[in-house]
Amino acid sequence: MNYKIDNVSLREFGVYPTNASGEKIALSGLFDLPKRKGTTEYDWGTSIEPFVDASDIELDGRSLTLNVAIKGSSLADLHTKLAAFKGACIACKKLWTEVGEFDVIQKDEIAVTEYPFNCVAVIKAPFWEYSYVPASITIPASGNGEYMLDSYNLAKDFGLHITSFRNVNSTPKRVEGNTTLLYKETSHRSYYDFSQQCNMVGNDIYDLYNKMHQLNSLLITPGLHTLTLPGNTARSVYFKDGTTVTYLSSRVLRFDLKCRVING
Repeated sequence: MNYKIDNVSLREFGVYPTNASGEKIALSGLFDLPKRKGTTEYDWGTSIEPFVDASDIELDGRSLTLNVAIKGSSLADLHTKLAAFKGACIACKKLWTEVGEFDVIQKDEIAVTEYPFNCVAVIKAPFWEYSYVPASITIPASGNGEYMLDSYNLAKDFGLHITSFRNVNSTPKRVEGNTTLLYKETSHRSYYDFSQQCNMVGNDIYDLYNKMHQLNSLLITPGLHTLTLPGNTARSVYFKDGTTVTYLSSRVLRFDLKCRVING
């Protein structure tokens, strides 16, 4: 994967991409969906009202962290290259990759680990994509299957496979009544969250990016969603926490898909 900072290749700075921790890619956050901003629901005392109209859904930005290494011919050369690269990061407005270009600012610490006897520095340069742009959903819905989100077969349409569930059959806590007396009502129940650890399988990094970007868009479409799991009844859910995705290989992504259950 090649990268550019304001249309200047990393090679021009004498910089080389290195894998992010636990991943096989230099740019962590590339596949992530940012969380929703603002209030996402209201507790009426007897029920929870989710805010899922189009006007309610506003996304935060997301962090894209570039992991690189620099080697100098001498310590002075290393420091010259390092200063030039950090300066370019601080001034950066456009971060380019082979799968897309992103509007960013550099606002957090640029972390440098230096190995002076080898004239090498390892850098983590975080960028903030302040306006995440969802993809248009062009993948056609299959319309049937055991593992469904709305009319999409998640395995067939997105290459998504569940490895584990958390809290899938939990019963939420009761909604507490606003009274000074002993409150004995137990039938009014709140929401609960559950998550699925998923692997997404694709043909290559481009196919994975396309599938994940469109899945992220599906998660934030307005309205409640119907999620059907193998061996379980359908649940009404919505997604508010985003996704944090690990790039395991050129054909596999891993992430937790967390949702808030309104009933079921």
